[in-house]
Amino acid sequence: MRFRQVLASTSRGQFDVGWAYLRSPGSLLWTIALLVLFGVNAVAPGVGGPLPVALIWVACLVLLATSNPRGLLSMEALYLLLLGLFHLGLIVPVALGVEADPRPEWLDSPYVSMALGLFTSATLSFTLGVRLGPSPEEEGEGILPPRSSLYWVGSLAALVGAGLLWVGILQLGILSGAYGDYWEQALSADVRFFGFGLMLFPMGLVIAAVGSTPRQMLALGLALALVTGPLFAGGFRGPLIVQAAALVVVWMRKDPRMARGLAVLGTVSLLVVVPGVRLARNLDTTLSEALRTARPLDFVLEAGGSLYPLVATCALSRTEPFWMGRSYWMAARMIVPNVALSSTPGRQEERSLTPSAWVTKHMSPWEYEHGGGLGFSGVAEPYLNFGSWGVVVFFLLAGYVVRTCDRWLSGNQFRAAVVAAVFGFMLWTVRNEMLVVFRTVAYASLMVAAAWVVDRLGRGGTPP
Repeated sequence: MRFRQVLASTSRGQFDVGWAYLRSPGSLLWTIALLVLFGVNAVAPGVGGPLPVALIWVACLVLLATSNPRGLLSMEALYLLLLGLFHLGLIVPVALGVEADPRPEWLDSPYVSMALGLFTSATLSFTLGVRLGPSPEEEGEGILPPRSSLYWVGSLAALVGAGLLWVGILQLGILSGAYGDYWEQALSADVRFFGFGLMLFPMGLVIAAVGSTPRQMLALGLALALVTGPLFAGGFRGPLIVQAAALVVVWMRKDPRMARGLAVLGTVSLLVVVPGVRLARNLDTTLSEALRTARPLDFVLEAGGSLYPLVATCALSRTEPFWMGRSYWMAARMIVPNVALSSTPGRQEERSLTPSAWVTKHMSPWEYEHGGGLGFSGVAEPYLNFGSWGVVVFFLLAGYVVRTCDRWLSGNQFRAAVVAAVFGFMLWTVRNEMLVVFRTVAYASLMVAAAWVVDRLGRGGTPP
């Protein structure tokens, strides 16, 4: 009976939110504009090339940033920002006359316009899903008070994760070799220490951040830099970028001024340091020399390469059947860890390949045989599974879920800890598949449940 009452009250609350949204003249106007753009995109996908697509993305990003007091550092704005960066970062500058060296041949593919159309559908669907979600808190609300149980349980998990990560790093000799050497070793070596540590460390760190004081946040930020900084220099940039973004989202609820300053500093560093690190790695030169010759736009151009897996998926879909949810089932099965005494990766059958391995095998067989990969695309995965309508439905739900998660960060600290711990991995899916998201939800929930038990025992058995 109580469950039905809660369900009924929740349904009424969501209906009230949606009705209030539709009664707002500005929101109603945006909804009509979004639906018109949906129709135009359905008739002529990617019409006019990348520049109109980019303008639609910018308009949606501005809408999300201005509708949340945390601006670009809200969860929904960060998600859409990275989605655009990783899909438009190459093709838009090239359309504006910026030289890409070398210029990828796939930019001339007839499937580019189809890929841009799918990206536009994703952008519009995500924005509409966000606008239909719960209203954000008012300015000045949503500050997360410290909770010692979360801080200590999260710190312990982060310490274990850092240990496993560095055992894997030393075991595989990652820092002494080139970035591509790791992926070739993964064909025959046991990489579980490295992979699990790379997941556990940031999860524990972000959970600790939710329970921390502003001063403890500084120590956690330093820990992230020290533990993953050498990996960043070795070419593993993506994990540090998305987990740093997740940490900043929590920091906004501890010390907004400090968080904004660190976000600006981090962005400038990415535009300057990342191209230098890439040049130093590829040209076998010193970092100081590479920094003098690197262009800040090189990071954006490199990030925009995630449009290629989407273009390739569009091309392959002409002859390949849709997966009908197979990649999501793979992700769900990964909740159960591989605890065998040894791991021999070997080659997989076609139907057991992940989306990124599948597209690499078809589009770059040599790279596939040597353990490399093209990455993937957050837009390509729902399209690969269910077609164009899969993209629309997926991103409508994604927008609603991300806005709900952003709102949950201002409520119960234990619920906020689960949401924050998973957010970095959600961001990672904009340029990859959802392979580890379900697993991180399960593991983060277990860690936060342990913190809840510790908190309750510390309070003599009374509810927190």
